Amino acid sequence: MHSSSGRKYDSGAFKCKKKPKLEEDAQIQRGALDKYVVIVPQTNSGNHTSDGNIDDGHDDNAVEVEVVTAEIHEVDHGHGDNAQEDEVAATEIDEGNDVNILDEDHDPNILDDMNNSVQPDIFDPRNWDGLDPKKIDILLQKGPKREDIEYGPYDKFSRRFSALSLSRILSNEEKFDREWLVYNNGLDKAFCFCCKLLKRGHVIGQLANEGLSDWIHHGARIKEHESSREHITNMTAWYDFRLRMQKNETIDKVAQRELEKEKEHWRKVLLRILLIVKFLAEHNIAFRGSNSKLYQESNGNFLGLVELLAEFDPVIKEHVDRITNDKILDHYLGPSIQNELINMLAIAIRSRIIEKVKEAKYFSVILDCTPDASHQEQMPLIIM
Repeated sequence: MHSSSGRKYDSGAFKCKKKPKLEEDAQIQRGALDKYVVIVPQTNSGNHTSDGNIDDGHDDNAVEVEVVTAEIHEVDHGHGDNAQEDEVAATEIDEGNDVNILDEDHDPNILDDMNNSVQPDIFDPRNWDGLDPKKIDILLQKGPKREDIEYGPYDKFSRRFSALSLSRILSNEEKFDREWLVYNNGLDKAFCFCCKLLKRGHVIGQLANEGLSDWIHHGARIKEHESSREHITNMTAWYDFRLRMQKNETIDKVAQRELEKEKEHWRKVLLRILLIVKFLAEHNIAFRGSNSKLYQESNGNFLGLVELLAEFDPVIKEHVDRITNDKILDHYLGPSIQNELINMLAIAIRSRIIEKVKEAKYFSVILDCTPDASHQEQMPLIIM
């Protein structure tokens, strides 16, 4: 588009001097409109023309456009010494990023809410240092999330993290989960969840600070940390907080109470069965008869005593009612459980006798041989 006659233009040399300043100003102003826009999912691409025009069918107060990157170009129309005026000549449209421009009548608080709509991932250890107290409380209540990986990347010493470190083998071969230990694959570091969030002042060790990445000595470092006083204090505080935050009226809490009630019932049942076994063994009375069912003839002394207790004891009565009404299959009144309880009592008595022998300075031994009903010699060993 040619200029009208009589209009003056800057020279080419002046334009060349002016161009860096214009580009610098444009770079400074880049992103200045971001506080007035918010990214929304693309639902209708609209009818965009090839030169960046926008369909007129949109609302006047919320015009949907695509993110625009403006570049300043100097176009010379070839008028000799008189060059054309500087202008924005081209607009590049970056497809796939739709924004919603709000007019000036909107509440400024809405813009603040929109700017704060993108929240950091509270489960990422990289964001733990910048969390506010409210987010820390939520994170402590929910607990850490672990990445489902078995091994981390190799370091410069050809060592790497292993998921085996997330659990601990106790002295009785029981496997105990280190719930507090979290590994981040992006950082290739391990963190202590409770110490990282609840530490007061400086805590010694990388697990509570920048993260542990020494995979050569990580086993020893983890053991040192989990036995430290600061870690135990933070673990206790975390468990106490999580326990206080749990609500008693939840379904899980009701189910947990029912489970504990059932556990207590079976403890009482087994205690009474054990006392019956102890009584019969002490008095050298036969346990079983020709029948092994309750309330039938010739079912033996053991089941007879169970029937007797059911007349007076509410725990055994409830247990017998469950058996007779087919509510349970494992009633723990059969011959196998009787033999198992007899063996357990024998082991406990033998262990106690050995302890007394080791503690005593002097003791006497009596040996006697007596034939049993099958005419086999039985030799009892009596220690006094």
